[in-house]
Amino acid sequence: MVSYSLSENAYLKIFFHAAKHPHLPVNGVLLGRQTSDVVVIEDVIPLLHHWTSLSPMMEIGLDLAKGHAEAQDMTLVGYYQASERLDDTALAPVGERIAQKIRDQFNDAVAFVIDGDKLGTGDPALLPYLPQPSTSFWRPYVAQIPAFTTGSNFSLANPDSPSRAITLVRDHNLHEKFGDFDDHLEDVTIDWLRNNASAFKGTLVHCPSLGQLEVLENHVLLVDHQGFIAYVGPPDSEASQEFLAKIDIPITTIPSGGFLLPTFCDLHLHAPQFMFQGTGLHLPLMQWLDEYAFKSEESLDSQPELAKSVYARLAERLRDAGTGAVLLFGTINSTTNLILAEAMQKIGIRALVGKLSMDISSRPSYVEPSALASLRSAEEFIDGCRDLVSSYEPHRRLVEPVITPRFVPTCSDDLLQGLGKLAQVQWVLSERHKNDIDVFDNSGLLTENTIQAHCTFLDTDMLFRMSGSCSAVAHCPLSNSYFSEKPFPLREALDLGVPVGLGSDIAGGYSIDIMNSMRQAVAVSRIRDGTRKLSDSEGKSLAVDWKDALYLATRGGASALGLSCGVFQAGAPFDAQCIEVYQDSNKGVGALDFFEPQSGITLDLLEKWWCIGDERNRRGIWIQGQKLNAKNAPEHA
Repeated sequence: MVSYSLSENAYLKIFFHAAKHPHLPVNGVLLGRQTSDVVVIEDVIPLLHHWTSLSPMMEIGLDLAKGHAEAQDMTLVGYYQASERLDDTALAPVGERIAQKIRDQFNDAVAFVIDGDKLGTGDPALLPYLPQPSTSFWRPYVAQIPAFTTGSNFSLANPDSPSRAITLVRDHNLHEKFGDFDDHLEDVTIDWLRNNASAFKGTLVHCPSLGQLEVLENHVLLVDHQGFIAYVGPPDSEASQEFLAKIDIPITTIPSGGFLLPTFCDLHLHAPQFMFQGTGLHLPLMQWLDEYAFKSEESLDSQPELAKSVYARLAERLRDAGTGAVLLFGTINSTTNLILAEAMQKIGIRALVGKLSMDISSRPSYVEPSALASLRSAEEFIDGCRDLVSSYEPHRRLVEPVITPRFVPTCSDDLLQGLGKLAQVQWVLSERHKNDIDVFDNSGLLTENTIQAHCTFLDTDMLFRMSGSCSAVAHCPLSNSYFSEKPFPLREALDLGVPVGLGSDIAGGYSIDIMNSMRQAVAVSRIRDGTRKLSDSEGKSLAVDWKDALYLATRGGASALGLSCGVFQAGAPFDAQCIEVYQDSNKGVGALDFFEPQSGITLDLLEKWWCIGDERNRRGIWIQGQKLNAKNAPEHA
């Protein structure tokens, strides 16, 4: 017979659900995985506390729970319920029907009925039900060894879970914060699918502002059930002890050779061009666009299945590179762009997705028929993108639409005038015989909601105007080196207060890893400063250092995108990556080597990682408090 193991997390949630509604029928579903002949129940999702039949609301809740389980690489493996009367331990007919629906998809499904008389006594108080062979009937589990005792086919991962549940309810009232689908229907801010809070202890590294890098050693960071940071502080402080006493949740300890860092932001990436990343970069820009860029976009627009494959892989690559937020150029087809948006939402990455607007093109087969048609298509995409995430709780809506004129030569004046709310555009020399900054300003596109890519031809006066408008720059040092006659004046822009973040500019830039963009940004700035020294040795340095670049890749990029992530402070979303640089004192991880014992996280060690670290150092990534299933990620950070 198959054995069943119930995790502490799953048991506590069942207990909290019943404790919150002691005189009402409650029910929910069990999530888990099967390995060999053991079903491991890792989580539960609470459904209702007002039910007597298989209602439409219950059906909707089941569908949403199934989707959430699949997103976590789990499956529905069973059902649980409690009855109105404490002494009623029968599996209700509606419960039997739900359990059977789950069994149709998972043959070894199980059901638990909560024994109200035993709940809170220290006994597990769970009565298992199993299906009868070749029938749709379910009966209580009967064996010589009772369930949840030594040697039984049913076990608790932590035998102390029942007594711990009593403490958490009696002393900390955690059941009062627990929410099910019924609660969510009354208050959409309740995260009924997760009901999770978490805590981390270890070294935190972030850049709250340009020129400021903080290494917070041995700190506690608490994340609430919606994925926002609730507290950051030293573990022995009075405030930390108070918070920990209130929530009483397990703490994930970051190893001494690791640290938490905000996830990276990529402000400029052409999603369809991911198909030919690292190809054709020897060509001039316009020829390269025609032979590669436009062709790839046409291909995806005509082949939805190919688009799904390409964008799913792109999302995985971004996740593995530590990118938690990205601003994406799509194609001119709304449907294809919705596929892109769905891929990002599904994997759990923040994405601002832009449907390209272009009513002028050097490629007759790839252009929108008119400015009006382009504007209608943009509006259609915006509505579709928002509908795509409308069923998620507000804090789980990771995808937003943005308006995206491709660049000036591909947009008529009428089109630009119509795209005056929000834009992400490229700077090029204009065919209208005026500076692009004037074109965009006249079209209402030079605002605090605008991100301009490249900007290599901006002089000091133009940078002043950018700073005054609060428009941001997506600095793409790698693609600028290939396709621009001039580098972006990064140091000058930062000194003038222009918001700047980094962009990979796939595929004009060949690397999707923002770490390479950071390194290239520093290298280009040092070359510019070398040129300055040769011509004017008394001038101000034009160089930036690795700490400046780390700010641009994290908090700087987030600020440019209008996001509150990129920093470890209360109220910010918990968007983080766990980086490990050494193990066992002197055993380096990945490309890092050490020849003497290491202790803690120093600036020298951080610089070493910044210079030569790679994906092998990334041990976990979280977006809005939710851990993503990433390469190299162990079960715990």
